[in-house]
This record gives sequence, C-alpha cells and structure tokens, in this order.
Amino acid sequence: MNTIIRPAKPADNEFILSLVERFSEFELPHWRSREEINSANLTSMQKAVQDPEDGSLILIAEDETEDRLGFIHLQTQTDYFNGQKQGYISDLAVKQGAEGRGIGHLLLDAAETWAQEQGFGLLTLYVFAGNSHARAVYEKYGFSPEVVKYARVVKQKDENP
Repeated sequence: MNTIIRPAKPADNEFILSLVERFSEFELPHWRSREEINSANLTSMQKAVQDPEDGSLILIAEDETEDRLGFIHLQTQTDYFNGQKQGYISDLAVKQGAEGRGIGHLLLDAAETWAQEQGFGLLTLYVFAGNSHARAVYEKYGFSPEVVKYARVVKQKDENP
C-alpha cells in the first residue's frame, strides 16, 4: 500500500483534531491530567488549523484510497542559543490501526525534507519523558535528547505533610 504525504487542506481539520487525544495516550506525570493536556492540545491545534503561523506547515499522510493515516505539524522557531532559525515538530500523530506501518517515519522524512528546503540546520521536538513509544521512534530516527526539563510539585503551606 502506497502512502502519500501532502499539505493539509481545510477538509482535513476534523481528522487532525480527532487525533489530539493520541498525545496523552501514555502514563502521564502524576501532576498532569489527561483532560488538561487534551484541552491545551486541542486549543493549540484548533489555532494551528484555523490561523496558521507564518513558516508553519501541516502535512497529511494518506493511502492511495485517500484514507488519512496521520499528520505532522511543522513550525519555524529561533534557536535560543545561537539565534538561528530551526525546524520544530510541534505535533505528530498516527491514527490507531495505522501504527507500525512506517507512517511516522514517512512523516519524519517529510519533516527532514521541509527543514532542508528551508535551509535549517536543526530539527527539534519535545516529548514527555514517560512517552517511551514516541521516544523510541524519535531515537530510532536519529533524534537525541538535548535539554531535559525537570518538574517538582510545590506543596502549599496549607497542605498537610
């Protein structure tokens, strides 16, 4: 089965938004709730499809029957350390039932091509530490950890120890 990668169209918006809950399908840190993550991601994706930022691109993976299989949302960012423009993978999701068929890899290939065409020297992304499946996919593709964010819940003065 052939997979085609193409730019998203307004008709893809419902499909894209239907995959937002995939971003929280792993064991979350105890201080995060699925509801807050899904709500924030839904708001962000709604904005991305309705009012795309300059330098951003959403690509759709579909098979030859035009069955949509996944998407990747790419953005342009500025590197904090050197001020250079870089590619950023904001979101990547493959629908259930299409996993394990190389769809994510094809979307990452498309991201790499996009980054090359833009003249970017770096392609970055964030992933939750507990999302071992996504981390394995990214590391297999050649991504490496750069910065690790640590979090600690602050006990409030009125809480019992």
